[in-house]
Amino acid sequence: MLLDPIGGGSAIQPHQPLNSRPDLGQVERDYQVETDKMIKWEPNYVGWFVKSTKMTKTEGEMLDNLQSKEGLNGVNEFKRIGKDAFSTSEKRFDTNRAEDGHQDAFRHAYWNARMTKEYGEKFAKDFATAHEGTLNESDREAMDLYNNEVGRRIATENPHASNKELADLVEAAVGNGEMIVIDRQGNLAWSDQVPVGDHGTANGLVMEEGKPRPDGETYPSGST
Repeated sequence: MLLDPIGGGSAIQPHQPLNSRPDLGQVERDYQVETDKMIKWEPNYVGWFVKSTKMTKTEGEMLDNLQSKEGLNGVNEFKRIGKDAFSTSEKRFDTNRAEDGHQDAFRHAYWNARMTKEYGEKFAKDFATAHEGTLNESDREAMDLYNNEVGRRIATENPHASNKELADLVEAAVGNGEMIVIDRQGNLAWSDQVPVGDHGTANGLVMEEGKPRPDGETYPSGST
């Protein structure tokens, strides 16, 4: 059940009409980011990370900026949002293997919804996109970037939702098939087309920078 973004009531219809879902092959081609330089980042304050943390250069720059504006408390709050995304995803989708499945999809979307609520859509988009600037399998990268976007949309359409309500909305979106997971064949699939806990693993193929992998044969006409 989705919240009414204006009135705070409930709305039956899913966020994204299922007959309008995009072609998954096109999603894989479109939802890719350039590989960023990896760095070891640590805050200027003692206590957030015990050790330096490996992340993309852009992520580090954004955290430096957040720290300069909000100090240690702001950086700690950012960390708490990430931890909450992990713990809530584990409670909502208790599966043996999280990566590439429904728990993973929920976590990415809920994390983006929380970041959008706290910092605005631009910050959430920029940071979540920078987070994917590693050398990822193309289908996993597309899955994460797409689910991130769904989470941001949910937050912007429900600006007064509590954290629990955001989690409920994201969980409903997973159930409605608005999210993407990896199926048993290692391909992208809508979250309502794969039973929870029965997902597969990314196929290991990586797109060459600037040269998306054509995969029309990978996604049959009925996959949307």
